[in-house]
Amino acid sequence: MINRKAASRQVPALVLLLLSLCHLHLTAEATAVIATNSCRKSNHQGRLMEVSACSAVTTAAAGDATTSSAELTAAEASTAAIEASLSSSTNHHHANPAVQLLTYIKDTMVNFANGLSQMNSDHKRCNAIRAKQSAHAKSLNQKRPRGIAGIQTGGISYEEYDFLKKGLVDRNKLLAVSVVMLCLPNYFVYYLWSFPDMMPSPFMTKKDVREVSREQSHAVLSTLMEMEKGARVPPWSSKLNPFGKKSTERAMERLNDWSDVACDLFCATADNNNGARLVLNRMKGALYSTEMPTTKRQQQKLQLNQVIPKQILKGLSKVISANPLNKGSSPFGIGPLKHIQSVTLADEFLISQSIDLQSIHSQLLVETCSSRLIGGPDWSEEELRRGLGVWLEEVMVRPKVLSEQEGLVYFNGDLARAVLMCYNAVEAARDGRSDSRLGRVMYRGEMNGVVSGGSEGAAAARSK
Repeated sequence: MINRKAASRQVPALVLLLLSLCHLHLTAEATAVIATNSCRKSNHQGRLMEVSACSAVTTAAAGDATTSSAELTAAEASTAAIEASLSSSTNHHHANPAVQLLTYIKDTMVNFANGLSQMNSDHKRCNAIRAKQSAHAKSLNQKRPRGIAGIQTGGISYEEYDFLKKGLVDRNKLLAVSVVMLCLPNYFVYYLWSFPDMMPSPFMTKKDVREVSREQSHAVLSTLMEMEKGARVPPWSSKLNPFGKKSTERAMERLNDWSDVACDLFCATADNNNGARLVLNRMKGALYSTEMPTTKRQQQKLQLNQVIPKQILKGLSKVISANPLNKGSSPFGIGPLKHIQSVTLADEFLISQSIDLQSIHSQLLVETCSSRLIGGPDWSEEELRRGLGVWLEEVMVRPKVLSEQEGLVYFNGDLARAVLMCYNAVEAARDGRSDSRLGRVMYRGEMNGVVSGGSEGAAAARSK
Protein backbone atom coordinates (compact mmCIF):
# COMPACT_ATOMS: atom_id res chain seq x y z
CA MET A 1 0.00 0.00 0.00
CA ILE A 2 1.02 3.57 -0.64
CA ASN A 3 2.15 5.49 2.39
CA ARG A 4 -0.34 8.35 2.47
CA LYS A 5 1.66 10.35 4.99
CA ALA A 6 4.76 10.21 2.80
CA ALA A 7 2.70 11.08 -0.27
CA SER A 8 1.22 14.09 1.49
CA ARG A 9 4.73 15.36 2.13
CA GLN A 10 5.67 14.91 -1.53
CA VAL A 11 2.87 17.08 -2.92
CA PRO A 12 3.99 20.42 -1.38
CA ALA A 13 7.57 19.64 -2.36
CA LEU A 14 6.59 19.08 -5.98
CA VAL A 15 4.55 22.28 -6.04
CA LEU A 16 7.48 24.26 -4.66
CA LEU A 17 9.75 22.55 -7.17
CA LEU A 18 7.54 23.65 -10.04
CA LEU A 19 7.59 27.24 -8.83
CA SER A 20 11.31 27.26 -8.13
CA LEU A 21 12.35 25.81 -11.49
CA CYS A 22 11.23 28.98 -13.23
CA HIS A 23 11.87 31.49 -10.46
CA LEU A 24 15.26 32.48 -11.85
CA HIS A 25 13.98 32.36 -15.42
CA LEU A 26 11.16 34.76 -14.57
CA THR A 27 13.28 37.26 -12.65
CA ALA A 28 14.75 38.87 -15.75
CA GLU A 29 11.38 38.80 -17.54
CA ALA A 30 9.58 40.38 -14.58
CA THR A 31 12.25 43.09 -14.39
CA ALA A 32 11.79 43.80 -18.09
CA VAL A 33 8.01 44.05 -17.65
CA ILE A 34 8.38 46.48 -14.76
CA ALA A 35 10.84 48.56 -16.76
CA THR A 36 8.44 48.56 -19.73
CA ASN A 37 5.56 49.74 -17.53
CA SER A 38 7.76 52.46 -16.07
CA CYS A 39 8.75 53.59 -19.56
CA ARG A 40 5.12 53.66 -20.63
CA LYS A 41 4.21 55.67 -17.57
CA SER A 42 7.00 58.16 -18.20
CA ASN A 43 5.96 58.39 -21.86
CA HIS A 44 2.39 59.13 -20.78
CA GLN A 45 3.65 61.81 -18.42
CA GLY A 46 5.83 63.28 -21.16
CA ARG A 47 2.92 63.41 -23.57
CA LEU A 48 0.78 64.98 -20.86
CA MET A 49 3.38 67.68 -20.28
CA GLU A 50 3.71 68.30 -24.02
CA VAL A 51 -0.02 68.63 -24.50
CA SER A 52 -0.30 70.85 -21.42
CA ALA A 53 2.42 73.07 -22.81
CA CYS A 54 0.68 73.18 -26.18
CA SER A 55 -2.55 74.03 -24.43
CA ALA A 56 -0.87 76.87 -22.53
CA VAL A 57 0.69 78.20 -25.72
CA THR A 58 -2.63 77.98 -27.47
CA THR A 59 -4.33 79.81 -24.61
CA ALA A 60 -1.71 82.56 -24.67
CA ALA A 61 -2.08 82.88 -28.41
CA ALA A 62 -5.83 83.11 -27.96
CA GLY A 63 -5.37 86.13 -25.69
CA ASP A 64 -3.16 87.93 -28.21
CA ALA A 65 -4.65 86.73 -31.46
CA THR A 66 -8.19 85.48 -31.68
CA THR A 67 -7.84 81.67 -31.57
CA SER A 68 -10.92 79.65 -32.18
CA SER A 69 -12.60 77.87 -29.25
CA ALA A 70 -12.63 74.63 -31.24
CA GLU A 71 -8.81 74.32 -30.99
CA LEU A 72 -8.91 74.94 -27.22
CA THR A 73 -11.62 72.32 -26.83
CA ALA A 74 -9.55 69.80 -28.83
CA ALA A 75 -6.46 70.45 -26.67
CA GLU A 76 -8.48 70.01 -23.48
CA ALA A 77 -10.02 66.80 -24.78
CA SER A 78 -6.57 65.42 -25.67
CA THR A 79 -5.28 66.32 -22.20
CA ALA A 80 -8.22 64.57 -20.56
CA ALA A 81 -7.67 61.46 -22.70
CA ILE A 82 -4.00 61.24 -21.70
CA GLU A 83 -4.90 61.72 -18.03
CA ALA A 84 -7.44 58.89 -18.29
CA SER A 85 -4.86 56.63 -19.98
CA LEU A 86 -2.30 57.45 -17.31
CA SER A 87 -4.75 56.73 -14.50
CA SER A 88 -5.73 53.42 -16.07
CA SER A 89 -2.06 52.46 -16.37
CA THR A 90 -1.56 53.32 -12.69
CA ASN A 91 -4.61 51.31 -11.69
CA HIS A 92 -3.33 48.38 -13.75
CA HIS A 93 0.02 48.62 -11.96
CA HIS A 94 -1.76 48.32 -8.60
CA ALA A 95 -3.93 45.37 -9.63
CA ASN A 96 -5.57 42.88 -7.30
CA PRO A 97 -2.94 40.71 -5.53
CA ALA A 98 -4.98 37.60 -6.30
CA VAL A 99 -4.86 38.44 -10.01
CA GLN A 100 -1.12 39.03 -9.82
CA LEU A 101 -0.62 35.67 -8.08
CA LEU A 102 -2.65 33.82 -10.71
CA THR A 103 -0.76 35.64 -13.47
CA TYR A 104 2.55 34.67 -11.87
CA ILE A 105 1.49 31.01 -11.64
CA LYS A 106 0.33 31.03 -15.24
CA ASP A 107 3.59 32.61 -16.44
CA THR A 108 5.54 30.09 -14.35
CA MET A 109 3.76 27.18 -16.00
CA VAL A 110 4.23 28.64 -19.47
CA ASN A 111 7.95 29.34 -18.99
CA PHE A 112 8.47 25.91 -17.45
CA ALA A 113 6.88 24.31 -20.50
CA ASN A 114 8.96 26.54 -22.79
CA GLY A 115 12.14 25.50 -20.99
CA LEU A 116 11.32 21.82 -21.38
CA SER A 117 10.49 22.38 -25.05
CA GLN A 118 13.80 24.19 -25.54
CA MET A 119 15.71 21.32 -23.96
CA ASN A 120 13.92 18.86 -26.22
CA SER A 121 14.79 20.96 -29.29
CA ASP A 122 18.42 21.21 -28.18
CA HIS A 123 18.56 17.44 -27.73
CA LYS A 124 17.25 16.87 -31.26
CA ARG A 125 19.83 19.27 -32.68
CA CYS A 126 22.60 17.49 -30.75
CA ASN A 127 21.47 14.21 -32.31
CA ALA A 128 21.60 15.80 -35.76
CA ILE A 129 25.14 17.09 -35.12
CA ARG A 130 26.28 13.69 -33.85
CA ALA A 131 24.82 12.06 -36.98
CA LYS A 132 26.79 14.55 -39.05
CA GLN A 133 29.98 13.63 -37.20
CA SER A 134 29.26 9.92 -37.64
CA ALA A 135 28.90 10.39 -41.39
CA HIS A 136 32.19 12.32 -41.47
CA ALA A 137 33.99 9.59 -39.50
CA LYS A 138 32.50 6.91 -41.75
CA SER A 139 33.84 8.71 -44.83
CA LEU A 140 37.32 8.38 -43.26
CA ASN A 141 36.77 4.67 -42.49
CA GLN A 142 36.55 5.46 -38.79
CA LYS A 143 33.93 5.16 -36.08
CA ARG A 144 32.79 8.04 -33.93
CA PRO A 145 33.51 7.22 -30.26
CA ARG A 146 31.04 7.93 -27.51
CA GLY A 147 31.33 10.58 -24.81
CA ILE A 148 33.63 13.57 -24.81
CA ALA A 149 36.01 11.89 -27.25
CA GLY A 150 33.25 11.77 -29.87
CA ILE A 151 32.76 15.54 -29.66
CA GLN A 152 36.36 15.97 -30.83
CA THR A 153 35.49 14.30 -34.14
CA GLY A 154 35.69 16.76 -37.02
CA GLY A 155 33.24 17.53 -39.79
CA ILE A 156 31.34 20.27 -37.92
CA SER A 157 31.74 23.99 -37.27
CA TYR A 158 33.01 25.44 -34.02
CA GLU A 159 29.53 26.70 -33.20
CA GLU A 160 28.18 23.13 -33.49
CA TYR A 161 31.11 21.85 -31.42
CA ASP A 162 30.35 24.32 -28.64
CA PHE A 163 26.65 23.42 -28.84
CA LEU A 164 27.48 19.74 -28.32
CA LYS A 165 29.56 20.54 -25.24
CA LYS A 166 26.77 22.67 -23.77
CA GLY A 167 24.28 19.88 -24.46
CA LEU A 168 26.48 17.42 -22.57
CA VAL A 169 26.69 19.82 -19.62
CA ASP A 170 22.91 20.33 -19.62
CA ARG A 171 22.28 16.59 -19.57
CA ASN A 172 24.66 16.15 -16.63
CA LYS A 173 22.92 18.98 -14.79
CA LEU A 174 19.51 17.48 -15.48
CA LEU A 175 20.69 14.14 -14.09
CA ALA A 176 22.04 15.84 -10.95
CA VAL A 177 18.79 17.77 -10.49
CA SER A 178 16.74 14.60 -10.84
CA VAL A 179 18.87 12.73 -8.29
CA VAL A 180 18.64 15.54 -5.74
CA MET A 181 14.88 15.89 -6.34
CA LEU A 182 14.27 12.18 -5.75
CA CYS A 183 16.62 11.77 -2.80
CA LEU A 184 16.00 15.09 -1.00
CA PRO A 185 12.57 16.30 -2.15
CA ASN A 186 11.88 18.33 1.00
CA TYR A 187 15.17 20.26 0.71
CA PHE A 188 15.36 20.56 -3.06
CA VAL A 189 13.83 24.04 -3.18
CA TYR A 190 16.43 25.39 -0.75
CA TYR A 191 19.13 23.67 -2.79
CA LEU A 192 17.91 25.52 -5.87
CA TRP A 193 17.92 28.85 -4.09
CA SER A 194 21.42 28.23 -2.73
CA PHE A 195 22.92 27.01 -6.02
CA PRO A 196 21.02 28.57 -8.94
CA ASP A 197 23.81 27.63 -11.36
CA MET A 198 22.91 23.94 -11.06
CA MET A 199 19.96 24.39 -13.44
CA PRO A 200 20.29 23.61 -17.19
CA SER A 201 20.91 26.55 -19.49
CA PRO A 202 17.22 27.14 -20.52
CA PHE A 203 16.41 27.84 -16.85
CA MET A 204 19.51 29.83 -15.95
CA THR A 205 19.63 33.62 -15.62
CA LYS A 206 22.52 35.17 -17.52
CA LYS A 207 25.04 36.88 -15.28
CA ASP A 208 25.94 40.47 -16.10
CA VAL A 209 29.40 40.89 -17.58
CA ARG A 210 30.21 43.75 -15.20
CA GLU A 211 29.35 41.64 -12.18
CA VAL A 212 31.68 38.93 -13.50
CA SER A 213 34.42 41.52 -14.03
CA ARG A 214 34.03 42.88 -10.51
CA GLU A 215 34.16 39.44 -8.88
CA GLN A 216 37.21 38.46 -10.92
CA SER A 217 39.04 41.68 -10.02
CA HIS A 218 38.33 41.15 -6.33
CA ALA A 219 39.60 37.58 -6.60
CA VAL A 220 42.84 38.83 -8.20
CA LEU A 221 43.46 41.36 -5.43
CA SER A 222 42.69 38.87 -2.65
CA THR A 223 45.04 36.32 -4.26
CA LEU A 224 47.90 38.82 -4.33
CA MET A 225 47.39 39.52 -0.64
CA GLU A 226 47.27 35.80 0.15
CA MET A 227 50.53 35.29 -1.75
CA GLU A 228 52.28 38.01 0.22
CA LYS A 229 50.92 36.74 3.52
CA GLY A 230 51.84 33.13 2.76
CA ALA A 231 55.42 34.14 1.93
CA ARG A 232 55.80 36.00 5.25
CA VAL A 233 53.58 34.26 7.82
CA PRO A 234 53.60 30.48 8.34
CA PRO A 235 50.15 28.82 8.45
CA TRP A 236 48.64 28.03 11.83
CA SER A 237 48.53 24.33 10.99
CA SER A 238 52.35 24.23 10.90
CA LYS A 239 52.39 24.55 14.71
CA LEU A 240 50.58 21.21 15.03
CA ASN A 241 53.45 19.34 13.39
CA PRO A 242 56.76 19.84 15.22
CA PHE A 243 58.63 17.94 12.50
CA GLY A 244 57.33 19.99 9.56
CA LYS A 245 59.37 23.14 10.00
CA LYS A 246 61.63 22.51 7.01
CA SER A 247 58.74 21.73 4.64
CA THR A 248 56.93 24.89 5.78
CA GLU A 249 60.04 26.95 5.11
CA ARG A 250 60.39 25.43 1.63
CA ALA A 251 56.74 26.20 0.83
CA MET A 252 57.16 29.80 2.00
CA GLU A 253 60.35 30.16 -0.02
CA ARG A 254 58.66 28.82 -3.15
CA LEU A 255 55.75 31.21 -2.71
CA ASN A 256 58.21 34.07 -2.22
CA ASP A 257 59.90 33.12 -5.52
CA TRP A 258 56.53 33.26 -7.30
CA SER A 259 55.89 36.66 -5.73
CA ASP A 260 59.25 37.91 -7.03
CA VAL A 261 58.39 36.66 -10.52
CA ALA A 262 55.02 38.43 -10.35
CA CYS A 263 56.66 41.70 -9.29
CA ASP A 264 59.18 41.47 -12.15
CA LEU A 265 56.45 40.83 -14.70
CA PHE A 266 54.27 43.67 -13.37
CA CYS A 267 57.11 46.13 -13.93
CA ALA A 268 58.35 44.71 -17.26
CA THR A 269 57.51 46.08 -20.70
CA ALA A 270 56.67 43.56 -23.41
CA ASP A 271 57.83 43.86 -27.00
CA ASN A 272 55.04 44.51 -29.55
CA ASN A 273 52.57 44.63 -26.65
CA ASN A 274 52.80 40.83 -26.36
CA GLY A 275 52.74 40.28 -22.62
CA ALA A 276 51.81 36.61 -23.00
CA ARG A 277 55.09 35.88 -24.80
CA LEU A 278 57.01 37.70 -22.07
CA VAL A 279 55.35 35.67 -19.31
CA LEU A 280 55.91 32.31 -21.02
CA ASN A 281 59.53 33.16 -21.79
CA ARG A 282 60.06 33.90 -18.10
CA MET A 283 58.61 30.45 -17.29
CA LYS A 284 60.36 28.63 -20.15
CA GLY A 285 62.53 26.50 -17.87
CA ALA A 286 59.47 25.03 -16.17
CA LEU A 287 57.40 24.65 -19.34
CA TYR A 288 59.83 22.85 -21.66
CA SER A 289 62.10 19.87 -21.26
CA THR A 290 64.45 17.90 -23.51
CA GLU A 291 63.24 14.60 -22.03
CA MET A 292 59.80 13.10 -21.75
CA PRO A 293 58.60 12.27 -18.23
CA THR A 294 58.34 8.49 -18.27
CA THR A 295 58.00 7.45 -14.64
CA LYS A 296 54.97 8.15 -12.51
CA ARG A 297 57.03 10.19 -10.05
CA GLN A 298 58.27 12.46 -12.83
CA GLN A 299 54.73 13.00 -14.08
CA GLN A 300 53.48 13.85 -10.59
CA LYS A 301 56.16 16.51 -10.19
CA LEU A 302 54.83 18.27 -13.29
CA GLN A 303 51.22 18.47 -12.08
CA LEU A 304 49.74 21.87 -11.34
CA ASN A 305 49.35 21.34 -7.61
CA GLN A 306 53.03 20.40 -7.40
CA VAL A 307 54.31 23.38 -9.39
CA ILE A 308 51.93 26.24 -8.56
CA PRO A 309 51.34 27.20 -4.91
CA LYS A 310 47.90 26.48 -3.51
CA GLN A 311 47.20 30.20 -2.90
CA ILE A 312 47.46 30.89 -6.63
CA LEU A 313 45.40 27.84 -7.59
CA LYS A 314 42.68 28.81 -5.14
CA GLY A 315 42.55 32.35 -6.51
CA LEU A 316 42.51 31.06 -10.10
CA SER A 317 39.57 28.81 -9.22
CA LYS A 318 37.66 31.83 -7.88
CA VAL A 319 38.33 33.82 -11.03
CA ILE A 320 37.21 30.96 -13.29
CA SER A 321 34.05 30.24 -11.27
CA ALA A 322 32.94 33.90 -11.35
CA ASN A 323 31.33 33.13 -14.73
CA PRO A 324 28.64 30.40 -14.38
CA LEU A 325 29.34 29.17 -17.92
CA ASN A 326 32.83 28.10 -16.84
CA LYS A 327 31.58 25.84 -14.03
CA GLY A 328 30.37 23.07 -16.30
CA SER A 329 27.96 20.70 -14.58
CA SER A 330 29.27 21.44 -11.08
CA PRO A 331 27.15 23.84 -8.96
CA PHE A 332 29.97 24.42 -6.44
CA GLY A 333 32.66 25.72 -8.77
CA ILE A 334 35.36 24.03 -10.82
CA GLY A 335 39.01 23.29 -10.22
CA PRO A 336 41.65 24.89 -12.46
CA LEU A 337 42.95 21.56 -13.77
CA LYS A 338 39.53 20.29 -14.87
CA HIS A 339 38.72 23.60 -16.53
CA ILE A 340 42.10 23.68 -18.28
CA GLN A 341 41.52 20.18 -19.64
CA SER A 342 38.20 21.33 -21.15
CA VAL A 343 39.88 24.39 -22.67
CA THR A 344 42.66 22.18 -24.07
CA LEU A 345 40.12 20.09 -25.98
CA ALA A 346 38.61 23.23 -27.48
CA ASP A 347 42.06 24.51 -28.47
CA GLU A 348 42.86 21.23 -30.18
CA PHE A 349 39.59 21.37 -32.12
CA LEU A 350 40.22 24.95 -33.25
CA ILE A 351 43.68 24.08 -34.53
CA SER A 352 42.98 20.62 -35.99
CA GLN A 353 39.91 21.83 -37.89
CA SER A 354 41.61 25.09 -39.01
CA ILE A 355 38.75 27.21 -37.68
CA ASP A 356 38.83 30.79 -38.92
CA LEU A 357 38.50 33.08 -35.90
CA GLN A 358 36.68 35.65 -38.05
CA SER A 359 33.86 33.14 -38.58
CA ILE A 360 33.04 32.94 -34.85
CA HIS A 361 30.01 35.12 -34.09
CA SER A 362 30.17 37.72 -31.35
CA GLN A 363 28.33 35.89 -28.54
CA LEU A 364 30.30 32.68 -29.01
CA LEU A 365 33.51 34.72 -29.23
CA VAL A 366 32.79 36.34 -25.86
CA GLU A 367 32.11 32.94 -24.25
CA THR A 368 35.23 31.40 -25.81
CA CYS A 369 37.44 34.23 -24.56
CA SER A 370 35.77 34.24 -21.15
CA SER A 371 36.68 30.59 -20.60
CA ARG A 372 40.33 31.65 -21.09
CA LEU A 373 39.85 34.78 -18.93
CA ILE A 374 40.47 37.01 -21.95
CA GLY A 375 38.77 40.40 -22.08
CA GLY A 376 36.20 42.18 -20.01
CA PRO A 377 33.43 44.79 -20.26
CA ASP A 378 33.37 46.92 -23.43
CA TRP A 379 36.07 44.93 -25.21
CA SER A 380 35.66 45.07 -28.98
CA GLU A 381 35.46 41.98 -31.18
CA GLU A 382 38.81 42.90 -32.72
CA GLU A 383 40.48 42.89 -29.29
CA LEU A 384 38.89 39.58 -28.36
CA ARG A 385 39.93 37.92 -31.62
CA ARG A 386 43.46 39.23 -31.24
CA GLY A 387 43.63 37.90 -27.67
CA LEU A 388 42.29 34.49 -28.72
CA GLY A 389 44.77 34.38 -31.61
CA VAL A 390 47.67 35.11 -29.25
CA TRP A 391 46.45 32.37 -26.89
CA LEU A 392 46.37 29.74 -29.66
CA GLU A 393 49.72 30.91 -30.99
CA GLU A 394 51.45 30.53 -27.62
CA VAL A 395 49.96 27.23 -26.43
CA MET A 396 49.43 25.34 -29.71
CA VAL A 397 51.64 26.67 -32.51
CA ARG A 398 54.82 27.97 -30.88
CA PRO A 399 55.56 24.79 -28.83
CA LYS A 400 55.74 22.79 -32.06
CA VAL A 401 58.12 25.33 -33.59
CA LEU A 402 60.41 25.26 -30.54
CA SER A 403 60.29 21.48 -30.52
CA GLU A 404 61.64 21.39 -34.08
CA GLN A 405 64.18 24.19 -33.68
CA GLU A 406 65.58 23.56 -30.18
CA GLY A 407 64.80 19.88 -29.65
CA LEU A 408 62.39 20.50 -26.78
CA VAL A 409 60.36 17.30 -26.81
CA TYR A 410 58.10 17.97 -23.83
CA PHE A 411 55.75 20.92 -23.28
CA ASN A 412 53.69 21.29 -20.10
CA GLY A 413 50.51 22.62 -21.68
CA ASP A 414 48.49 22.61 -18.45
CA LEU A 415 51.06 24.81 -16.71
CA ALA A 416 51.28 27.16 -19.70
CA ARG A 417 47.51 27.63 -19.81
CA ALA A 418 47.35 28.19 -16.05
CA VAL A 419 50.07 30.85 -16.26
CA LEU A 420 48.34 32.55 -19.20
CA MET A 421 45.02 32.55 -17.34
CA CYS A 422 46.71 34.25 -14.40
CA TYR A 423 48.21 36.81 -16.77
CA ASN A 424 44.85 37.44 -18.47
CA ALA A 425 43.08 37.81 -15.12
CA VAL A 426 45.61 40.39 -13.93
CA GLU A 427 45.44 42.30 -17.21
CA ALA A 428 41.64 42.37 -17.07
CA ALA A 429 41.76 43.68 -13.49
CA ARG A 430 44.23 46.42 -14.48
CA ASP A 431 42.26 47.37 -17.58
CA GLY A 432 40.55 50.77 -17.43
CA ARG A 433 37.21 49.24 -18.44
CA SER A 434 36.95 46.72 -15.60
CA ASP A 435 34.07 47.22 -13.21
CA SER A 436 36.22 47.27 -10.05
CA ARG A 437 37.34 50.90 -9.97
CA LEU A 438 38.73 51.44 -6.46
CA GLY A 439 41.38 48.73 -6.58
CA ARG A 440 42.51 49.90 -10.02
CA VAL A 441 42.55 53.66 -9.44
CA MET A 442 44.51 53.28 -6.19
CA TYR A 443 47.65 52.43 -8.17
CA ARG A 444 47.31 55.19 -10.75
CA GLY A 445 47.63 58.36 -8.68
CA GLU A 446 50.81 60.08 -7.49
CA MET A 447 50.82 58.91 -3.91
CA ASN A 448 53.55 61.31 -2.79
CA GLY A 449 51.65 64.28 -4.18
CA VAL A 450 48.37 63.21 -2.61
CA VAL A 451 49.80 62.44 0.83
CA SER A 452 52.43 65.14 1.35
CA GLY A 453 51.39 67.79 -1.14
CA GLY A 454 48.20 68.81 0.67
CA SER A 455 45.26 70.18 -1.28
CA GLU A 456 47.42 71.29 -4.20
CA GLY A 457 48.83 67.80 -4.71
CA ALA A 458 45.38 66.25 -4.42
CA ALA A 459 43.99 68.70 -6.96
CA ALA A 460 46.86 67.96 -9.34
CA ALA A 461 46.26 64.21 -9.00
CA ARG A 462 42.54 64.64 -9.64
CA SER A 463 43.20 66.75 -12.71
CA LYS A 464 45.24 63.90 -14.18
